[in-house]
Amino acid sequence: MAVKLDLLTPGIEVGLVTTNLDAMVAFYEGFLELECQGELDFPGGSQRRYTLGNGVLKLVTYSPPPPQPAAQGGGRTQAGVRYFTIGVKNLRAVAATVEMSEYRIVEPVTEFAPVPGMGWMFIADPDGNWIELFGTL
Repeated sequence: MAVKLDLLTPGIEVGLVTTNLDAMVAFYEGFLELECQGELDFPGGSQRRYTLGNGVLKLVTYSPPPPQPAAQGGGRTQAGVRYFTIGVKNLRAVAATVEMSEYRIVEPVTEFAPVPGMGWMFIADPDGNWIELFGTL
């Protein structure tokens, strides 16, 4: 038997658990300029919520913090959820901005062979989580 989801919201919410909140806020709010929706406390922790298109990115902290650090790297390092994707315009300009920053490109801009003018790249946040950026070159 299958479950049909009757969606309450049109997007997905992604939670990134961190023990490095200040650096993560500097990256997502300061560098990527995501709009902060506010903070939400819950028993044993809190989340800082950001608008991301129709979705929400949540920076989650727990008290006490998790005993294991974030597993760094993308899909080539281990199985499981290893990256999320954001579609952008002018990918080469975004890459140039990242190159001039303290943040790192972990896979350079690559043009989609079957779709000229479109490409992708991966960057890493301060915890080592990978973000795929794709879009027009």
